[in-house]
Amino acid sequence: MNTNLSATELRRWAAQCETRAKDPLASGDEYERLMRMRDGLLAVAEQQEWLEGNVAAKARA
Repeated sequence: MNTNLSATELRRWAAQCETRAKDPLASGDEYERLMRMRDGLLAVAEQQEWLEGNVAAKARA
């Protein structure tokens, strides 16, 4: 796994998780897991912005 992902890439992954979770064929367990993954990816993206020195990310919190 690439550990040098940008905040933008992490947010893109989070969006993909949300899209897949909303698929009508996704089971309840899949939905929950994908939404937890989305939330985790968004949290990591916020921290990545902070690590990159993006002060605006801290102001949003």
